[in-house]
Amino acid sequence: MFAGGIVLAVTLIVFAVWLHWNERQGWPGESYESQADANYLRQRFRSRRRIHLIIGICGLWILAATFAGPEKRSLWIAAWSVVMISLMTVVLLALLDGFRTHRYHRNKLPEIRRRFLGDDD
Repeated sequence: MFAGGIVLAVTLIVFAVWLHWNERQGWPGESYESQADANYLRQRFRSRRRIHLIIGICGLWILAATFAGPEKRSLWIAAWSVVMISLMTVVLLALLDGFRTHRYHRNKLPEIRRRFLGDDD
């Protein structure tokens, strides 16, 4: 159980760092030119930074629970409860991010159509 907790904690922390690094470098195939794109990127970066932070903090809580072990029952239960609630929050924030991305693409679709089909519509 100790080794599993360490592996899980390190995996979450490394995953959060990797996600944040990719968000800062830009994902492959992304290209943004307009002011609406810049606004969307700024909002997306801010919200995803929070998600990455929460995931990393979950890794730290798992590490604390692992070192405390079931012998210190109150800390162990509290840490795992915080992890559970935090990861549920991450899922809800990711859902909101998905809605924001959908809204951005829906608003950008007329611009993409004009660019590819021409301005004669």
